[in-house]
Amino acid sequence: MSSALLQHVYSQWGFKSSPFQTTSLPASEVGAMLLTGRDKELSAIARRIVGVPKFATVEGLNGVGKTSIVNVAAYKLFEEHMSTGEGPLFIPCRKIFQLHPDQNLQKFVDEVLFEVAQTLIERAEEIKKNGVQIKTKAVDTWLNSPQLSTYQAGIQAVMAGLNLGKQSETNTSKGFDQSGFQRIVKEWLATVFPEPESGGVVCMIDNLELLQSSDKAKELLEQLRDELLTLPGLRWVFCGALGIVYGVVASPRLEGYLHKPVPVAEIEDKYVPDILENRIKAFGADGQNMTLPLLSSDFGELYKVLHGILRSVLSAADDYCNWIDTEKGNPKDDNERHEFFMEWLREQSAEAYQAVQLQLRARALKVFDDAVTIGGVFSPSDFQQFGFNGIQQFRPSIKDLENAGVLVSTRDEGDKRRKTIQITAKGWLISYHLQNIQHSKIEPLPGEDEVVE
Repeated sequence: MSSALLQHVYSQWGFKSSPFQTTSLPASEVGAMLLTGRDKELSAIARRIVGVPKFATVEGLNGVGKTSIVNVAAYKLFEEHMSTGEGPLFIPCRKIFQLHPDQNLQKFVDEVLFEVAQTLIERAEEIKKNGVQIKTKAVDTWLNSPQLSTYQAGIQAVMAGLNLGKQSETNTSKGFDQSGFQRIVKEWLATVFPEPESGGVVCMIDNLELLQSSDKAKELLEQLRDELLTLPGLRWVFCGALGIVYGVVASPRLEGYLHKPVPVAEIEDKYVPDILENRIKAFGADGQNMTLPLLSSDFGELYKVLHGILRSVLSAADDYCNWIDTEKGNPKDDNERHEFFMEWLREQSAEAYQAVQLQLRARALKVFDDAVTIGGVFSPSDFQQFGFNGIQQFRPSIKDLENAGVLVSTRDEGDKRRKTIQITAKGWLISYHLQNIQHSKIEPLPGEDEVVE
């Protein structure tokens, strides 16, 4: 295989890697540069992190950029302190955490303290600039020696309570059991952050919707409250899809501990071109003339079509660029760029519609069409707007649409105070096809136009 074929597609356009990477922005200078149009959300989250003793909470549609905003907010707080030497010190934890319905809570506590320890070890020199020194050498050796990593991979093995000093020569000078390690980490936190106002390590529990219901989220967080969440020196941020965080706030044992969620929605239209421009600058190769087959205006159209679900927008932009490379070759001018983009968009939306049309009955498609009409976000309790007489009759169509990937739900149907079902990026692509290509409503099949009892 030639070396030319081994290069990524973007190298021909002057990039060192893809500018459309969909991973969450890091808590770093690069992340801060790439985050666009989120000053209001950054400020709100930062104020909640600084405020004690409550935990910050964030909610919004899947893929809208919640995790990136929290990461950048934590980084900006860290940089502000390091550059001025004033105010509390906040250090972004190097890992983002998730809870699952079958989570072993003790292992979760161990994992968090392990990552907090690693974060403090990595930041020890910067912490020392504050006049605070923690002795990290022994724990660093124990956690990160090659022998230990080879013998026992993973935090569960590391925290199993073994006499680790017996496992390798590197560790003979110091061994820790589980309780001893936890005690040392807590001592570090107390040394670096002696008062609540001193700051803390900023930890995030992301994707709370993975717990499937606010009841399960409440149960797990309540159990973690005293052992971990209120541990001095830690500052927590909880992220979830619409409705899940709001349900957790209602927990009696968590009442008074959680801030009202910061909502994250689409960014304003005026900032959308900056998303692409900042990524071109960040991922461009030094000394290269960067160009893309995607116009800024067409990137903006894609953002509009997918209703601001940024992760899906970036993924679709990458798909388009690869389609150009394999199907068309480099466009000769901006007019051809736009023509190619519109051809691709029509093709993608038509394929998405044809796939679900074969999967779904007309009644479910009618529910989808009505969901678009009311804005794409709704609750099971809105069944009357869809022509149903009850939730039970409404659910089969919702389930069919979820299985087809055009709706996503936080599955918190017991909480009627919040809208919990949203149209996905795939669904909005289908909506684009219906509105701009067919120019027609979906007609029910014969025998399916009666009112559902």
